[in-house]
Amino acid sequence: MTRSSPFVLIAFAVAAGIWLASQFLMPAWLPALVLGVGLLAALGAWRLRSSSEVIWLAAFCTLVAFGALRYTLSAPVPSPQSIARYNGQRVTLEGVIVAEPDVRPTHTNLRVQPWRVLSASGSDERLDDLVLIRIAAGTDATRWRYGDAVQATGLLDAPPRMSTFDYREYLARQGVFSWMSRPRELARIGEGYGNPIFARLLEAKDAVRQTVRRILPQPESALLNGILIGDDKDIPADVQEAFRRTGTSHIVAISGFNVSVVIALVIPMLGRLLNPRRAALFAIPAIAVYTVFVGASASVVRAAVMAGIGLFGALFWRKGFTLNTLCAAACFMLVANPHTLFDVGFQLSFMATLGLVLYADRLSGPVRVWVQPRLRNEHAQKVTMLILDSALVTLAAQLTTLPLILATYNQFSNVALLANVLILPLQPPIMILGGLAAFVALFTPHALGALVALPAYAFLTATIRIIQWLSGFEAAAVPVYGFGPPAVLAYYIVLLALTAFALQPALERRAATRLIRSNIKTTAILGVTLIAIVLGGVYWFQRPDGKLHVIFVGGSAVIQSPSGNQAVFSGSGNVASLLDRVAPVWDREIELLILPQRSERGRRDALPLLHRYRVRTLLVPAGDEAEGESLAEWQHAVASNVARVVTASPGMSLTLDADVSVVIELRAPGRDGLQVIGARLIHDAVVVDLVGNHEALGHPAEQDLIFLGPAKADVTKLNDARPRWVVWADAVGVPPAGLDPRIRSVNLKEEGQIAFVGDGMRLVMRGQ
Repeated sequence: MTRSSPFVLIAFAVAAGIWLASQFLMPAWLPALVLGVGLLAALGAWRLRSSSEVIWLAAFCTLVAFGALRYTLSAPVPSPQSIARYNGQRVTLEGVIVAEPDVRPTHTNLRVQPWRVLSASGSDERLDDLVLIRIAAGTDATRWRYGDAVQATGLLDAPPRMSTFDYREYLARQGVFSWMSRPRELARIGEGYGNPIFARLLEAKDAVRQTVRRILPQPESALLNGILIGDDKDIPADVQEAFRRTGTSHIVAISGFNVSVVIALVIPMLGRLLNPRRAALFAIPAIAVYTVFVGASASVVRAAVMAGIGLFGALFWRKGFTLNTLCAAACFMLVANPHTLFDVGFQLSFMATLGLVLYADRLSGPVRVWVQPRLRNEHAQKVTMLILDSALVTLAAQLTTLPLILATYNQFSNVALLANVLILPLQPPIMILGGLAAFVALFTPHALGALVALPAYAFLTATIRIIQWLSGFEAAAVPVYGFGPPAVLAYYIVLLALTAFALQPALERRAATRLIRSNIKTTAILGVTLIAIVLGGVYWFQRPDGKLHVIFVGGSAVIQSPSGNQAVFSGSGNVASLLDRVAPVWDREIELLILPQRSERGRRDALPLLHRYRVRTLLVPAGDEAEGESLAEWQHAVASNVARVVTASPGMSLTLDADVSVVIELRAPGRDGLQVIGARLIHDAVVVDLVGNHEALGHPAEQDLIFLGPAKADVTKLNDARPRWVVWADAVGVPPAGLDPRIRSVNLKEEGQIAFVGDGMRLVMRGQ
């Protein structure tokens, strides 16, 4: 494979290096040193005429080091002059909108490059990185545009971390380290500061968007805008949910299909005026313009780069679309921006295309051979193969995207195959007829544009009706939770191993099969031994160590008792992912889950835990459940996965272990007046006060640690309590000044997460 497809090795090695660097922090000199040694080793092996395996091994290690170095040099950290220095302060900033405003039904996001900031400490014009300004829907009637200069006043802070998605890390990879949610004042102070070419493209895109809305009703207009220009924000929530339940969300995502249509339209037209090779040359800039026009998401860029490589190959009479082309496109994208590897759109797009390259023809060939002798009628053969090809293409893509879909969207669609077979043939007419209607309507009266749009409207309506019909079945989608990285990795290892075996020549496959059959007992013994060693190693490293472990993330605390029992004080932060990493693989139970407040946000933070783990005791405040979108899902999850629900009362003590207890306290009510739970964790002489994001009535003196949110902190009470540690939850603002310097302070907004270990006598931070 390495000789015929060198970019497969290159792309895989670079991606592996990027992933390693993202998981293990390392100084830049380390991968640079390995890169230099690897280059010398590869060159030496080549000069000494070593075996090809040795040369490829040295080259692979070199490329891994290169990927790690590339990521390290572009790690998503604020620059020394970043505006993130002002996070937690109320400021007035001036800057320019540097991206198309992201208009959604509930809010609008503006990405702003700051020019100047005014704070309590004065004025600063030495600013790097971007700010995300979020405006609630209906609070501002201004129509914001790319290139507008704005002045905003409000609280500047770090973006939030959510219970199922690290929004802060997502924005950091795009150079955004600060956000201002709902500014008190926002005004346009200038316009036209952006790139004029990009601005004209966005104006053309907006003209298409508004034209489609004018000539078609909802939801057909929203779907066509999603297919044509990648703007799916107007699609109603129920229609979006129908697409998700039927596994057809890719229909409204700009991808390789859209790019292929652009090529199919441009090359024949230019081919009539020029020869095919020159037509391919002119198609490359057309694809580049279209990529920028629709937003240049990772999946679009991947498709555009692949198309560009294929067209460039056509200039030299080379075959353009191969496994090498796909991996070359991925490699170029990863070198240009290593953070692309973590974009879900790129992952799904790459793996779907990989499935088509590896399996589509191999599945279609045998089926075609089986169908042709059984159907003598030529028209019947074409119709049958058209249906079967749609199914096989969908199956090929699903083979490689299934684990990513399960891990990302937590559901499996039972009707995805049928849905794609029914609607995929409708998509080329939608894009061609819809694009033609939008173009005509741009320059003609409304009545004529609406008339031209009727054929596209028919196909759009058929697509929506089919999707809504299939999504209406109760078993259309099955929820799947807890399908994490280990399961994804295991799936791909097995799939790629089987694929590599199937791609070998028939003689080698038969020889390998005979070898396995002749040594079946030895193979079985080795396999069982390997599994036992792996399981034994996992158990050894994850067995309880007889100490208390407390890990803080977001606004939550994860507790592991000396005997291995687990408790969670629920709040913000991706606690489910943290438990997946630290909990033993055989332990899928939480002994105690504390829900501090009966609120919509509190339920949403705790729901991922109920989906993935069995809860023995759920502790909730007194009162009725707050209304909200998650209420029905919460009630179903509680009925399915919770053994007992207990209403908190002051002074209640719950035993977590022989010498570990949790004493319940009731804190001051939240802003909505609902009762709020606090807790005190006691392990012999070690006391941890779990306040979370709510105001404490007081703190016991001489305790080891207090965990609370900075917005509600009372410094006087903290100094009187004299804890050894104060851990500030990852919440709005920064810890207030005036804390006794003898109290050690940790801010989760800076650390991400922090772990403490106790032996019953003292509590220490892990790593110290």
